[in-house]
Amino acid sequence: MKKIISLLLISAILLSGILWTGGISRAAEQPGRVRPGVSMLRVRETPGGNVMTDGSGNTIYVDGGTPVTILDTTNSSWYKVTFSYNGSQITGYMSSSYLEITGGSQVQDTTVSSDDFEAYLSGQGFPESYKPYLRELHEMHPAWVFQSVQTGIDWSTLMENEKSKPGQVKNMVLGTSYAPHYNWRSTTVGYDAATNTWYPYDGDSWFAVSDDLLAYYMDPRTYLYQNYIFCFEALSYQDGMQNQNGVESILKGTFMEQSTPPGESRTYSDILMEAGRTYGVSPYHLAARIKQEQGADMGICASGNSQTYPGIFNHFNIGAYDSSNPALLGLKYAAASGSYGRPWNSAYKSLMGGAEYLSSSFISEGQDTLYTQKFNVTNSDCLFWHQYMSNVQAPAYEGNYQYQAYAENGLLDSTIVFKIPVYLNMPEYAVDKPADSGNPNCALKSLSIAGYSLTPSFHYATSNYSLIVPKGTDSITVSAEAASGSASVSGTGKISLDTGTNTVRVTVTAQNGSQSSYVITVVREGGSTPKKENIHRGDLDGNGSIGAIDIVKIQRLIVGLDTLTDENKKLADVNGDGAVTTIDVVMVQRHIVGIEKITW
Repeated sequence: MKKIISLLLISAILLSGILWTGGISRAAEQPGRVRPGVSMLRVRETPGGNVMTDGSGNTIYVDGGTPVTILDTTNSSWYKVTFSYNGSQITGYMSSSYLEITGGSQVQDTTVSSDDFEAYLSGQGFPESYKPYLRELHEMHPAWVFQSVQTGIDWSTLMENEKSKPGQVKNMVLGTSYAPHYNWRSTTVGYDAATNTWYPYDGDSWFAVSDDLLAYYMDPRTYLYQNYIFCFEALSYQDGMQNQNGVESILKGTFMEQSTPPGESRTYSDILMEAGRTYGVSPYHLAARIKQEQGADMGICASGNSQTYPGIFNHFNIGAYDSSNPALLGLKYAAASGSYGRPWNSAYKSLMGGAEYLSSSFISEGQDTLYTQKFNVTNSDCLFWHQYMSNVQAPAYEGNYQYQAYAENGLLDSTIVFKIPVYLNMPEYAVDKPADSGNPNCALKSLSIAGYSLTPSFHYATSNYSLIVPKGTDSITVSAEAASGSASVSGTGKISLDTGTNTVRVTVTAQNGSQSSYVITVVREGGSTPKKENIHRGDLDGNGSIGAIDIVKIQRLIVGLDTLTDENKKLADVNGDGAVTTIDVVMVQRHIVGIEKITW
């Protein structure tokens, strides 16, 4: 029985264009065709490159069932093909998601050895850090096929183009009152540390994501587990692999489970199966995408009950860009006449039109996995843009939905193709998920000393201050308040002072454990005062030497806390340019540390 199963698995692998014969060989001059149901598939000059045109300058389109000869599958996302078109032979590249191999070499071996799999992984160019995960998955599911997508993109370039920064917020995380996820939010944009306020970018609960959480969800190794790897599943329709029961498994617990859309006589799952077959898209993907976009309860985009756009549907939230009311923008798009069968004035037209949109705008453009629809690293025409969703966790959630559909229908041991990105100069190990450990704000809202003014004036982002007190002052009282109510403050209260320089450190500890310190240098005057003839440039306190207290005195003159007189100006104008500026402060600092002495 085991031998029969092995033969069936190997045969299934052959149908996916992968041949195990002491290793894995590429498809070479194999007959194939465009998947049935696909329409208006474009051909590219290079992988993901310019669209090919005929001699009259018209775009070349091919439909499902068109026979092709597959010349090269080195690029797992874009196959090189040749085919007949209007009496001419055309050679170019097509998205592999829309192609299927209809014949090929015969099986020579009947088993898949560990050595074969190791050779395959190396041949695909998977980094060593990927291999432990893939070995484990292969052991559980020998029929699964792992294709590497060599993006050629440096990890640092990816981060720079996806991270949250002024003018660029592409990735968001949900934060609510019961699950705020403060430590997953960005503190670079959309955040005011002084008031501990985050500003949403979509509705009232979607915030710019932190760099740490972004890196975790962009690292492909995050998903190399049985239930999450489906974010790399090739999203094309596979006849016999996807069924209506699987669609219902995904829709379970939502308003779509075993139900009909408003105004329709067929169930959601039945219509989604039709949409998948028609446009060459996995119906599991369609179901998971709607579930991710709409949630468990029927909203105005699925009900047709919008007061602004009555009778209009948009199940996939297409055109619902980040704003205070994205759903309304989505309905505006759906109500307009145009492509994809719009206006979507019925639930059926919305479901079918949304499937066509996903097919032509993403899957046929090389963004044929959940991962690449979130992080566009394959569509070279618009790298890092043209991304379907802003929820940074969407690939994991939707991938898990699709895994559940396969699992509940006993299809996990089928041949399933996973297209896994690889980047240059990645972190040596998989990125750790940052702890959801609370508010990271460790800033002060206020800092003061009773009876005195700090230099410079307090600002939450300034960490160093100075103060001079008379020699008779043996203590000061320090007060401070944290910007976040969940943070704690230490180092305040009554502080004893010695004669000379004292360092007072106020420490703020955030809810997530982060800390910051505010340092106050307090100089208590004291000692004998030398004769006037011993006073020179830089020695403002007249003690016969230049020290920290002189820096404080110059700073106080600069900001106007002390009055500038002819006498102290002569002492503070160290460089002799006729003004007291920060340059004089720097010269005193360089004198103190011995870099450049002030001539007496």
